[in-house]
Amino acid sequence: FLDPEHGSSNMQRLFFATLLSGFYLVVLAFARPFKRSEDLYFAGTANFFLMCCFASGVVIQLCESAAYGDDMCHTLVGFESARNASEFVVALTATMLALLLFVVLFKTISAARAPTIRLASSGRHPVLELPPECSFHGFISHAWGTGQDQTHTVVRQLQLLLPGVKIWLDVDNLDDVGRLEESVADSATFIIFLSVGYFRSFNCRRELYAGLASKRPFIVVHEADVAKGGASIAALKAECRESCVEVSPPAYPSYGGPEEALVRVFDKAKPIVWVRVHDFQVESLKE
Repeated sequence: FLDPEHGSSNMQRLFFATLLSGFYLVVLAFARPFKRSEDLYFAGTANFFLMCCFASGVVIQLCESAAYGDDMCHTLVGFESARNASEFVVALTATMLALLLFVVLFKTISAARAPTIRLASSGRHPVLELPPECSFHGFISHAWGTGQDQTHTVVRQLQLLLPGVKIWLDVDNLDDVGRLEESVADSATFIIFLSVGYFRSFNCRRELYAGLASKRPFIVVHEADVAKGGASIAALKAECRESCVEVSPPAYPSYGGPEEALVRVFDKAKPIVWVRVHDFQVESLKE
């Protein structure tokens, strides 16, 4: 495809190398083949610098070509001679390397200082993969009257501690209250924030039945502070027995009654107590 003998002198190789680098950069931007965003940014930056190097080679070839001469070099690319063009390319390359080292150093220091959750086994951030059928890592279900402020804190803290996590939250993602069940099915996990009135809320029960039907893993966070809208586990179980009595709800026609909900929410999920003191709050979020 390329002239193996004269490709270098007539700039075919450099021209096509620049095109391929640009094409690969576009593919990286759209395909996002890396699991970790840091790897994607590093690959994109390195490929951009490579494309700049190829483009600089084109400039040097133009200025060194005997067919053009120094006057044409100045006319085409603005340099007085091939030497000036080479000096510019060397300076540009050194600047790009220094910039790349600065970015890597800055990202390393920022990552070390950021209050993020890391895997104990490797010390790295967990890879937040999503099933193909899901758009969110979790759907958080809560009673607006007694759990709205707390759930906002939970979600914002998770977004800080787990960069890239996608949690469905009503104030961020609710467009149509009639599609709550679809949103639950579109999430990989079902998160319940237990507070007074959760099971008495019709929409919360809709979300709960959709979560039961989806067979998604349950994560239950318990507000235990009565002054902040919380209640004891015993009181919340009694509320569930009293309220979750629908027969064949649309989202879960095979619903087996309050006992099924009690087992999934309180026995299998093991509620995590929500604590407001910062250091203990982080421990709650880690669980």
